Amino acid sequence: MADVVSERTALDRMTRTMYFAIGIAALIFGALYAPGPSGFLQQLDQVNKPFLLFSIAMGIVLPGLFPILGYLLPLSVMRGLVTAVAIGFVSSQLLFPFALETETLANQGTPWLQGFGAIPATLVAVAWGGRITWIFALSQGPIVIVVGLATREGTVISAVLDGLGATVTCSIFAGVSAAVILAAARLDAVAERAREQASLEAGALTREREQSRINAMVHDDIMSVLLSASREPAPPGLSDQARGALISVEALATADQVAKPYAPDDLVAVLRATVGDAGPDVAFAYTIDGTDSVPKDVVAAFAEATEEAIRNSLLHAGSEATRAVGVTVTARGLEVVVEDNGLGFSPREVPQRRLGLRVSILERMRTLPGGDARVRSRPGVGTRITLTWERP
Repeated sequence: MADVVSERTALDRMTRTMYFAIGIAALIFGALYAPGPSGFLQQLDQVNKPFLLFSIAMGIVLPGLFPILGYLLPLSVMRGLVTAVAIGFVSSQLLFPFALETETLANQGTPWLQGFGAIPATLVAVAWGGRITWIFALSQGPIVIVVGLATREGTVISAVLDGLGATVTCSIFAGVSAAVILAAARLDAVAERAREQASLEAGALTREREQSRINAMVHDDIMSVLLSASREPAPPGLSDQARGALISVEALATADQVAKPYAPDDLVAVLRATVGDAGPDVAFAYTIDGTDSVPKDVVAAFAEATEEAIRNSLLHAGSEATRAVGVTVTARGLEVVVEDNGLGFSPREVPQRRLGLRVSILERMRTLPGGDARVRSRPGVGTRITLTWERP
């Protein structure tokens, strides 16, 4: 069975994925750029060795660790590491002429760092974004020109062309990376709005269920007393029934019924009504093994998620599928299982734009303190959605 797991935001996942890709790129670039007149291997005898090792650490080694560090460390720490790489890289560029132990680089070579500007530029775009991305990318042009003139034998035109090439390369890589991160942030914003809307709809649905319960109570406790009192002779037990009706009236007049927690029986009534409204012929069963009430926000979350699960089943499980909902209330918490024997699907292949499963069910439950949700499904086997909540 496959589970859907979506605990991190799209921005978090994309940022870590970008760190992984950039780290791999740094290692590949390092291997490709090592030989040749502009490679760091050829410049071992031309540049101060401690300085050269430091520049290699900033340009290749530390970024090359990002595929591992990006999935182990908090993003705030990763941002600090990116800052260290950017500062170390630019410092190495500016100090390269002073670390040169020959008058100029041999064989018309250029400082090996000149081919690596896209790596820190992309990292800065991922970690910081905004103006600092373009400041770093555009600064590579002047730096490459000045350092090139100071370390190689060549014309000003060659240095300027190298600087323009560095600027264009860094700008393209940084721009694409910044666009990807911005898209992930916008996806999170859309998902957050969808969660808020789902919460509002769930709250409205719960209030409607509660109002129906109150209306039923008024009918059962009050109207029945009035009807009984109009008969001659009055039926036995009418006075006790009237006292119960008065208690109900006082409760309605002095307390906000919607804001109160739900007793287990009331919770089951809300979920039964939700299932009945969501789809026909859905089997419903419940078990109550506890007397503690359930907060209204928990009831709202379960009602909305249960309704969405049934709606998804009706849309995708197939016309021949049968569906069942099971509710278990215990002293430790609440569990609702929605399952069908329909077509099933592969949870990993559900598109991100499909917000019903991801937002209305999984994230709706996981944003609830103590709440969680699991989806198990395989093509041809059916689907089982488990909603849980543990008491604090």
